[in-house]
Amino acid sequence: MDKNEKKNKKILKQIETEKSKAEKKASREKITPKFVLNKIKETCIKDTSRTILLVAILVVIYLLINLGVKSINLAQIDLTTDKLYSLTEQSKKVAKSINTDIKFYIWNITDTDQSTKLIDLLKQYNAENKKITYEVIAADDTATMEKFDLEAEDSLIVGTSSEGKTVFIYSYDLYTYDSGFNIVDITEQKLTNAILNLSGTEPVKVYFVEGRTEYNLEEKMSNLNQVLSSDFYTVDTINIVSDPTIPEDCEILAIMGLASDLTEQEALNICNYIENGGDIIITGEINRQNAIDFPNFQKVLDEYYVKLPNKAVVETGDRMVSGYTNIFQTTISSDNEITRVLFNYSASTGDNITPLFIDAGIVDVDYTSIYSNNIKATPFVSTSNNAGLSNLPDGTIEQSTGENYALGVSFIKTVESGDESRAVIYSTTRSFSDYSIDGGNTPMFAYNGNLIVNSFAYAANRGELYSIRKSQAFIPYIATEKEDRAVRLLISAIPSAIGVLGICVWINRRRLK
Repeated sequence: MDKNEKKNKKILKQIETEKSKAEKKASREKITPKFVLNKIKETCIKDTSRTILLVAILVVIYLLINLGVKSINLAQIDLTTDKLYSLTEQSKKVAKSINTDIKFYIWNITDTDQSTKLIDLLKQYNAENKKITYEVIAADDTATMEKFDLEAEDSLIVGTSSEGKTVFIYSYDLYTYDSGFNIVDITEQKLTNAILNLSGTEPVKVYFVEGRTEYNLEEKMSNLNQVLSSDFYTVDTINIVSDPTIPEDCEILAIMGLASDLTEQEALNICNYIENGGDIIITGEINRQNAIDFPNFQKVLDEYYVKLPNKAVVETGDRMVSGYTNIFQTTISSDNEITRVLFNYSASTGDNITPLFIDAGIVDVDYTSIYSNNIKATPFVSTSNNAGLSNLPDGTIEQSTGENYALGVSFIKTVESGDESRAVIYSTTRSFSDYSIDGGNTPMFAYNGNLIVNSFAYAANRGELYSIRKSQAFIPYIATEKEDRAVRLLISAIPSAIGVLGICVWINRRRLK
């Protein structure tokens, strides 16, 4: 090969190399931000009309995004420490299970905060299940007003379903007050129970035993009666003295504060009810004047290998209230289904809402026997480890053993058929009654309402809310620094970007002149 040929090949190779480099450079320019910006400058910034068009397009995109977010009806972001405005997992589960079309009509709820929270919760139900919808009734919608017989002075929610059912929830039903007279929001509880009712699910039927107790629903248990009746329960009574039969539709039998013993037949019927998988709530009652000897009632307690001895708890130190040894703050379990939410609420808010008991005895469980008889027993309310016991009626004191005494225990018993019988047994009745300390205006139910209502929900095992009614007095808006930055960025990013782009366009146009 002569020198010319070598020279030509070398030149051709250099040309191919340069061509390859140019192609790679062009390829990189197609995807680099610099290439995109250069193209924008060439096509838009040099041309005033194109610049105006670009800004207009960005503004339209921003407006469309806002309209789109509004049209999909998103709920607010909940950044409160206790998720005050978020549905609980139980409510989500209920919503997802609904196969019936349910619609809520909101009429004349003028309080802005209450209306906002209500609508936001309804948006969350709708997000879980599109069959659950809502509508705010306009003041001139006379047809809907006449349909539900609404008056101008009314303020309520009307729930309807394709099953033909209707429920009414008045605005004053959406909140209550705790023992410190702080507002307690129960909107979610009311809506979830309304959804269950509208879906065709039958309420839980509760029967209270009367005839052998001084605690009747009309007087000494009126607060408990009112709360259960307004929730997902149908409450009734049976006079066990006149008719010892347990009704067939009984789902929870409540025996609260017996003052006299059962007959053999009464005890047998209750035991048969338990052995058939019936659920039960039992609250004991100590007697300071007389010894208690209820052998037939003990037969019922023997179903769970439990005794309720006539011994009063004597607390000391900072557990006592106003210096009374028989009125004291209890200890609750962090992992029991009945008290878990109460415990977590206290831990997250710093608010001490542990139950306050009065004249409590103890729940004495034979754990050796229950383990061998397919029974699970879990104490969830107890004393401190410094508590002693007063033997009644003589009042002799048993000093502290250094261990907690159980005040409330939950049971799950597997009966012969394979079904479960659930029971909740307490050593006090007065703690859940209308009785007030020192004749004050605050009933004991105000301190322990969540505890006893959660106990009924546990016994029913029907998926009701195991939750505390959320008190607005203790749940402020608290966002972390990271969350706050994210929200602020989300709100301001697009308009800020448009503003910056406009400035850049103006500067570049001045340079090009």
